[in-house]
Amino acid sequence: MTVLDCGCGEATITLGLAEIVHTGWVAAVDLDKNSFAAARRHSLLEVVDDPARAVAELRRVTKSGGVVGAASVEYGGIIIGGEKTAGPRRFYDIRQRLWRAERIAEPNMGRHLRGLFEEAGFARVEAFATYISYGTPDLVMALARDRAAECRDPEMRIAVPRHGIASLEELNELAATWEEWGADSGAFFAFPWCRVLAWR
Repeated sequence: MTVLDCGCGEATITLGLAEIVHTGWVAAVDLDKNSFAAARRHSLLEVVDDPARAVAELRRVTKSGGVVGAASVEYGGIIIGGEKTAGPRRFYDIRQRLWRAERIAEPNMGRHLRGLFEEAGFARVEAFATYISYGTPDLVMALARDRAAECRDPEMRIAVPRHGIASLEELNELAATWEEWGADSGAFFAFPWCRVLAWR
């Protein structure tokens, strides 16, 4: 088997693939790390300017009978539980608007995966979704701390007001809201991770 990992980032998935491909080889490609730094936390199709063209290229370089797999986040299915969820929900509204305004990523790419691969002309396409869940005190608190830190991140605090998405005061309030939410014994968070397999 020959495996190509496109948009490999730090190659953590590539290394896992290499461990299971015993009778072939694995190659990994990514854009220059300096020009791609802002997007390295996301999946490939979320961050490219023209995902349809990227998928068409994936089909072109895949040999007949080969299979392509892709995955992307889908913000449309986020679940937030707990006593006070308005703040965390507002945060994700702000984040989606910021990603689009700054052309960082498309937060609803998951719902488009099957269509992109069908339109590219793959012979067979199957789409799936699973949830990534945060449902223990440690996981909930870690998520809350990360989101609170994001609200205080200098780059976010410059970009969000610049686009008129939210004020610095609101970001400060949201950081505190996340910390309060993280201490809620009923807090729960989950988001869908959409995947597609396509055969050439």
